[in-house]
Formats: sequence, structure tokens, C-alpha cells
Amino acid sequence: MNHSPTAPLSARLKSVGLGIVAVGAAILLASCTAFPIPGLPVATTPAPSSPPLERNTEIATAAWEVALEPIGQPVVADGVALVYAKSATGVSAHAVSVADGKQLWTQPVHPGYEAPSVPLEPVVSRTAAGRSAAIFLQAASAPAGLDTDVAWWTAPVAFDLNTGKELYRGRPEVVSTRPFACDGFFDLCFIAYDEKSESVEHWVDLESGEESGGADINPLTGVFGPVGKELYSVVEDGVEKLAHVAYGEVLWELELEKVFGKGASTDFGRHFAYSEKLDLYVGSVGINPTGVEPQNLTKQSLSMNLRETTKTVGFRASSGQVLWTADGSTLDCSQTIGTEATTLEDGDSFPVRCEFTEGFIEFPSGKYRSAKSKLVGYKPLTGDVSWETEPVDVGWNTRELIPTASHGDLVIAGVPMSQNLLDTRTGKFRGTSFEDVFVCLEQATYPMPPDGPYKDAPGSGSFWAFPCMKSGSAVPALTYGALTDVTTTDQDMAVISLEGKVAGYKLLKDFV
Repeated sequence: MNHSPTAPLSARLKSVGLGIVAVGAAILLASCTAFPIPGLPVATTPAPSSPPLERNTEIATAAWEVALEPIGQPVVADGVALVYAKSATGVSAHAVSVADGKQLWTQPVHPGYEAPSVPLEPVVSRTAAGRSAAIFLQAASAPAGLDTDVAWWTAPVAFDLNTGKELYRGRPEVVSTRPFACDGFFDLCFIAYDEKSESVEHWVDLESGEESGGADINPLTGVFGPVGKELYSVVEDGVEKLAHVAYGEVLWELELEKVFGKGASTDFGRHFAYSEKLDLYVGSVGINPTGVEPQNLTKQSLSMNLRETTKTVGFRASSGQVLWTADGSTLDCSQTIGTEATTLEDGDSFPVRCEFTEGFIEFPSGKYRSAKSKLVGYKPLTGDVSWETEPVDVGWNTRELIPTASHGDLVIAGVPMSQNLLDTRTGKFRGTSFEDVFVCLEQATYPMPPDGPYKDAPGSGSFWAFPCMKSGSAVPALTYGALTDVTTTDQDMAVISLEGKVAGYKLLKDFV
């Protein structure tokens, strides 16, 4: 991306932000959106091909509840649940004791320049001494004399997760990527724009407060940001690349379109899974096959074949070598499904992708026509199909409240009023009854700060949950069987964000 060295900062940041703004205009592009929605259509519900799976139907009563308006599920570590919730002025972080629900501390959170294109979710890192730290952005004043009408100035901060003690506060910057755990494990890293509107990655030692930045931390140039573990999107001179960066070294860079095809852009949605064991990335990216500028899609009368609007690719993590591709497929439908029980890690279940088999998306309406999709279990090193479901009719509005189990061995698959448990080892459905209760998810949003560049767009959180039957209909209470689908557990407690509250449930001994 070219920038005039004499252009004012505000003008250059407008150019940098075009990719983010384009997301809003192209948000209807295929099934890839700028924020995850759990209701992507995935499977039919035939008669059970395996015996019903036993799920405890005993009603679970919360051990404690905290009245909040959560915008997503908590992150749990060291006996503390960190959750983001709406506040009178925007969003706040709340640290809650897993044992008794006592609120330990709270701090305001700023969504940063990534809003609204990237879901705002809690992040917990560790210091070199092993302490857990909550890391996020807070509002900060811009340096005097600068035009601030196009971007938010923020400061990266870190707080001890247990005590709320401030461990670090950075200087005001235009931070382009919210703080994340360096190398995926510890300390605080973030990416900000320099005076030329180029990206610079910073690493903060949370024990000493010392900050490093620049080529020693990440030698990439241009505008870049993380899209997966040690995987970056890089835009330079108008060309987007993928780059694998590990321990300050660029292992490889590849043009995104050479991996995913012409018209591919991470602005149209992306999801990447990493397997260290298999030396493998599996990723899906949205594609605009028309050549029409994203911001003009809603002004055009055109039709896109859904199989041309997204693609999943498996490629070597160490070299970038493409191993396989699957047209018309996406990983977005499996974003809430874990990988621990799959062959990507140490399990024997197959990872899951969704595939359009036919249909179109029409513009300017953004509606689907004659669209069908299926659920596919695949071999991660070859992309070969291990099992697949029958395609079902889908529509753009088929995004009702569909639950998803989250460990990777079972998923709750279907369209509204027609759902069942599916064994991802075999692709066979397991019987369920209307006494079974599951955890359904609904997209959460938050109010955007009033002084930013995206005033008319709601901020994207992740999901709040509610108990439901296999039909997707809400029921009054969770059961102990439903709590087996909750991954935010600690100290024999399952912690979950529901509408208007965060609750902790004491797990039965059998589930501990």
C-alpha cells in the first residue's frame, strides 16, 4: 500500500482503514462474514444411525450469578473468569471469582481500530513468572495538534487477573491490532501504525515493563496483522500476502490469491486452524469472483455462484506448500467447535468444514437463491472427505439459534427445528430426545464509541448462550448434560455467559 510521506496522518489512516470499511459493504459476501455467527446451515437430521447418547437430564442450578450484560463467553484461568460486558459508557472487563461469583475488579475496555470487523473477546496472557494477566486496550488522548477524526487513539494495558493490579500501561498510539499473547503464550504483543502508516509489532515484557518493537520482533513490512497462530495477513503495494512468522523470523510469504484464488481477501472473512503435530494450517477465506470493488457490491445487480465465494486450503506450516483445496467450503461453521478431540491434535475425530453444493447470492439484496450446503468431515493432510451429510436447503437468513458442541468429538448439527448430535469420527447421527438440553448461542453486539470512524456500525462481540432443546427452542434451565458442552470450566465449575448474567455451575463428580 503506497502512502505519500507528506500526507497528513488522518488521510493516510483513511487509506489504511479502507479494508475494514469495505467489510461493512461486503458483509453479505458468501457465508464468510467479518464476525462469526453460529447458525451457518450444516446438516440434515435423519433417523438416528447410532444409539442415543446418554446425557444427564437433571436440572442444574447455578451456584452463583452476576448481573451483567455480557457480549461474549468468558475466558477462565487460575480460578478467575474474565468477561466483557456492556456498560453505561461502552464495554467493561469484569474479573469474577470462579468459586463464588465475587467480582474482583472491573476496568473499561476500548474496542480499538479493529472494531467492528473483529469480534471483541477477552484475552488472558501470562507473565514470565507465571502470573495470569488480562490484556486489552483503553481510551487515550491523541498527541496535541494531530487530526483525530478518522481513528481512535488507545493505550495497551495489562492487569493482574487475580488482583486487578496494573502491570503495564502503554503510550497513546493508533493501535491496529488488539493486544494478544506473544507467540500465543505469554507477555503482551500488539501492532500499531507508525508515522508512515506502516505496521510495527511491539512486545512488552510484563514483568519488567520493557518494550521492544520493530524488525527484531517482526520484520514484516507494509500493513499487517495476525490471522492465525504465527500467521499474518500482509498488505503492501496493494497486494495481500500470507506470512508465517516465528520467533522474529519470517519463514515464508505467499500471495493470498495464489493460495486461495483470484478475488480472495481476508477482509471477506477468514478462519485458520493450526496443527503443530501435523505441521499444517487449514484455512478458509472469502472470495469476490466478480472484480467489482467491495464497496460497490451493494450498488450492483449481479449474481455470484456460492461455490466461487469461499475456499478452504490445507498448507504446510513450515513452507507454505499447498497440499489441497476444497472449493465452495468454509471453516466458519466450525468456529465454536474445538480441535482437542480431532486428528488436528491428539484425538480420533475428524475436523469439520461446510460446503456449498449449489446456489447463488444475489446483489444488491444479498439473498441466497437455490442454495444448498452440507457438512463434511475431512482428513486434514489431504482434504479427502471422510464422511459427509446430505445437502440441505439454506438461506441467508437461516441463522437462527443453532447450538454447537465444542470439544470436536460431537457437534450439534442441523437447521432450525431439525437438529441432532453428530459423531465427527463417523459422520453418523446419534439419537436425542426432547428431554435433552443443549447450549444455544446468539450473536452479541456492543455500542461503538461515539468518537470513532464507524459510528453507524454495531460492535461485534462473540456469543451469549441460553439453554435450548434440539429444536433450538429456549427452555428454562440448563441440565448437567448441557454443561458437558461448556469448555470454560475451572475448579470443578462451569462458567457461562447468559442473557443478562454470568453464571457458575458446580459440576457433578462424573463430569469433573
